[in-house]
Amino acid sequence: DPVLQYLETPKDGDKPRRVVVARESESLRTVYPVVGGRGRVECLHDSGSQVVSTSKARAMELGLSWDPSVVIYMQSANGQVEKSLGICCDVPFDFGHMTVYLQVHVIENHAYDILLGRPFDVVT
Repeated sequence: DPVLQYLETPKDGDKPRRVVVARESESLRTVYPVVGGRGRVECLHDSGSQVVSTSKARAMELGLSWDPSVVIYMQSANGQVEKSLGICCDVPFDFGHMTVYLQVHVIENHAYDILLGRPFDVVT
């Protein structure tokens, strides 16, 4: 066991070593901003995603329009690659005390309403 060996082999004069271990799992982080001035939407915060994205159905419900000339290929966690439908520019996300404007990629079949990736982390 490498952890046990690490703990049991201190050098002379060393303080006992601490080992920090992550939990097996953590709960998902969700927020509920008003998106596009239309209503509260459950948004999953995923700092492992490089983009902010939404499903086509949710974009249509929110009345968002997208530019189909700006597309990317998205790879999901299960390895599937899907071409986005376009990008919604400067979409307001109102958190009550703060409004941020995000560029949201539209995906045909998205597992979540809205996925808040790294661009969200950068502006907050």
